[in-house]
Amino acid sequence: MKFDLRLSKLIFILAFLGSCPWVFAQSPTPPATAGFTPGWTAGLRFEGSASADGGVYDLGSALGYNFSRHFGVDAGVPFYFVGTPSSIKKNNPDAVSGIGMGALFADLRWNYPGNFLNDSPVIHLTAPTGDTKKGFSTGHATWNLVNHIDHAFGNFSPFLDAGVGNTVMDTRFFHRPFITSGYNAQFNGGLEYDPGNFSFSVSAYDVAPWGDQTVFSRVFRCGSATTCNAGGKSNDRKSYTTNSVTSGSADLVRDNGYSAGIDYKPIGYLDLEFDYSRSVPLHLNSYSFGIGVDLSWALHPHIYR
Repeated sequence: MKFDLRLSKLIFILAFLGSCPWVFAQSPTPPATAGFTPGWTAGLRFEGSASADGGVYDLGSALGYNFSRHFGVDAGVPFYFVGTPSSIKKNNPDAVSGIGMGALFADLRWNYPGNFLNDSPVIHLTAPTGDTKKGFSTGHATWNLVNHIDHAFGNFSPFLDAGVGNTVMDTRFFHRPFITSGYNAQFNGGLEYDPGNFSFSVSAYDVAPWGDQTVFSRVFRCGSATTCNAGGKSNDRKSYTTNSVTSGSADLVRDNGYSAGIDYKPIGYLDLEFDYSRSVPLHLNSYSFGIGVDLSWALHPHIYR
């Protein structure tokens, strides 16, 4: 698999900078077992996934505010870097660049720690600001409602994420080489082991769509003067490697698989992560990473002491 040399150099430079403690890249608000810390939050994060079907990376920024220990909001925008393998690029030589701004997003977040269960619902909203020719937007607003629940038994925490929306969301384990438009439910359940600075997790996921679906490829892109339109209906789940836009039934985006990850936090605001995911229907192995620092430490230094 060969990616564009200039893109590879840029990704390497960003990854190197992200590993330096004075460059900030992390989720805006770290998990809080006692609830959110009221006040402003801010952060950056460089993350992405590489697979045989391409590499999807993003540098994300967000600014937020926690109104109480149980409710907060944040908003931001990702900047994407997409690498296309030579096997796809030779059939798509006139594609526009895979670099650019993604969709503006806003999150409404709740956090309810409890003796029996920790409950963390999130409503994720996006605006159609990304380029559809590059697969950075579906061309319309999207929404997802996701609920995370977990319970700790010592260092072990079984967890379940369940959500519904009109697009299939990327996860920390799998930045897909495509985005989708269509109703679906997503589930991810597993176990996390957290003995200290290191934490380990294993999980299985399922994407259950219904109704008409549209797939916008991030690795096979429209030419600069081309309008992106889907051809006839298709159920080819790998169509994103040969077409910019594909429409079809629910089977077009149905997916399931399993994941594993390791996370290391050498200090309270620095986070380093590596993950593996396997999509069974796509026969696709993805290797993901995340590098970040939570800027909230500068606003609330007492929580990191």
